[in-house]
Amino acid sequence: MRLHTKDYSTTPVADDALIHGIRIVLIKLGLMIALPAFIIGAELSHTFGAERAIGASFLGGLILAVIGTLGGVAGARSRLSTYMLIIDAFGTRGALLANGLIAVMLIGWFGVIAKMFGQALVSSNVPFLQGISATPLSLFGCGLMIITTVIGIRALDVLSLFATPLKIGLLLWIFTLVLGGDLSQAWTFIPAVEVPFGTGISMVAGALIIGATLAPDLCRFAQTPKQAAWACGTTYGIGFPMILSLSGLPSLVTGEKDLVAIMLLLGLGFSAMLVVLLTAWATNSFNLYAATLIFSTLRPQQARWQLVVIAGSIGTAFGLMGVDEKLMGYLLWTSIAIPPIAGIYLTNFYMKALWKPRTSQATWRFDALAAWVLGSGSAALMGNMGTHITPVSALDSILISAICYVLFRWLADFKSTCNDA
Repeated sequence: MRLHTKDYSTTPVADDALIHGIRIVLIKLGLMIALPAFIIGAELSHTFGAERAIGASFLGGLILAVIGTLGGVAGARSRLSTYMLIIDAFGTRGALLANGLIAVMLIGWFGVIAKMFGQALVSSNVPFLQGISATPLSLFGCGLMIITTVIGIRALDVLSLFATPLKIGLLLWIFTLVLGGDLSQAWTFIPAVEVPFGTGISMVAGALIIGATLAPDLCRFAQTPKQAAWACGTTYGIGFPMILSLSGLPSLVTGEKDLVAIMLLLGLGFSAMLVVLLTAWATNSFNLYAATLIFSTLRPQQARWQLVVIAGSIGTAFGLMGVDEKLMGYLLWTSIAIPPIAGIYLTNFYMKALWKPRTSQATWRFDALAAWVLGSGSAALMGNMGTHITPVSALDSILISAICYVLFRWLADFKSTCNDA
C-alpha cells in the first residue's frame, strides 16, 4: 500500500494513508533491534543470569506493552500524533514545555546513537573502512539518517520492510553460532553479586518507556485501533524481550558484552558492519522523525525538510561534542521527567470517552502541569529515599501523575458544580 509523504503532524491522518498493523510491527521491531538494546541485553544477562534476565525481560516488556497499547489505541482512534494529544491535555502554551522537553530528549538520543554508530563501524574492522576515524563515519551516518527522515514515514516503512527481517535473521544466526543449540553453558552462569529482581524489570521498562510514550506517532496510521493494540502488545510484550535474550545469552558464553565484538570473534566482520549500519539507521531516523513532528507543531509554517535538517544538525553536533559521555545522567533525568507526560495525556484521552469532555481548548492547563510536577518530583524523591510504589521508577511517576490529574479534574468539576448551584 502506498504511503503519503505528508506526515499529518498537526492534523488527523487521512484514511488513504493508513497501513496494516503488520507494517507497524515491522517498523517498531526495526527500531528496537538497536545498539542500545544489545548493550542492555548483555548487561541484563551478566547481572542476573539467564533465567532471571529472561524473566525480567518479559515482565518489563509487559509493562511497556500496557503503556504502549494504551498510547497506540489513542493514536489510532484520534488519528493524531503524540504531540497533538499532549496539546489537548496541557493546553497550547503548556504543551510547549512538555513537547519541548521530549524534543530535547530525542535530539540528544540522536547524538548518542550517531556517536555510537561511528565508533562501532571503526571497531568492525572491515578492510575498506581501515584508516577512517569515527568522526567522518558518524557524519556519513547522520547524513543518511537525515535524508531518510526528509522522505518521512514512507521511508521508515520501506526501510523496515527490508531491514527488520534481515536484522532478526542476523540475531538468530549469531545466537545459533555461539550456542550451537546448547543452552547449558549460558544457563549455568552465576552472577558475581545478587541484585534485586525488580532492578532488572526497571532496566527493561526504563529502556523503552519513552518509545511507549510516543506510540501514537506510528499507531495513528493503523487501519483500526485493534491492529494498533496487537502491534504494540506484540512488539513490546514479546519482540523486545526476545531481542534482549537473543543478544544477552551469547554474551554469557563468550564473556563479551559487545555484540559487534562477538561477531568479530566469529569472523563476521562484514555482518557486524551491516548490523551497525541497519540498527543505527532505522532507530535514529525515527528519533529524528519524532523530533521533527514536535517542531512542526511549534513552527507549523516552516518547511518540514528544513526542520529535519536543523534538528539533525543539532543532534549531530551533540554527538560530536560527546553527549554519550553523559548518557547515564541523561537517562536518569528523562526517565523521571518524560513518563508523567504519558500518564497525563493518556488519562486525558480516556477521560474524554468516559467522563464529561472539555469543550474548549485552553492556553494553559494548570491541572496537567501540576500533575506533571508532582509525578516527576515524587518519583525523584522516592528514588532518593529508596522507596517505590512499583519496581520501576518511571511507572511510579506515570501512576502518580495520572492519579493527581484525575483528582485535579474532579475537584475542578466539583467546584464548578458548587458555583452553578
